[in-house]
Amino acid sequence: MIKTSIWKTLNTKTKELVKKLEKKPEKPKGIKETKCTCSACGNVWFYGKQEVQDQKANVASNAGKALACCGGCWPALLIPDKQIIDLNKCPKCGSKAVKREEVMHHV
Repeated sequence: MIKTSIWKTLNTKTKELVKKLEKKPEKPKGIKETKCTCSACGNVWFYGKQEVQDQKANVASNAGKALACCGGCWPALLIPDKQIIDLNKCPKCGSKAVKREEVMHHV
C-alpha cells in the first residue's frame, strides 16, 4: 500500500516537471517601426506596418477606380480619390534624401 502511494506521488510530480519543461519561453513583445531622418532638414519621423498597408490599399483603390472609369462606369467619376502619402519623402521639406532604419520598441 505504501509503495503505490509513493509511486503515485512520484508519478504526478514527474508529470508536473515535464509540463514545466515543455512550456515555451514567452517572446518579448515589441513594436517594429521605421525611423526616417531627412538629410536636408534633419526632420525625424516614424511609420509602422499599418501605415505601409494603408498606403498599398489606397493605391489599389485608386487603380481600381481608374479602371472602372476607363471601362465606361460614369458613377465611378464621383468617387473621391484616396490620399496617398509618399513614405519615402520628408513630410516637412519634401526631400527624398532620407535615411531609414528599423527600430524596435519593447512594450
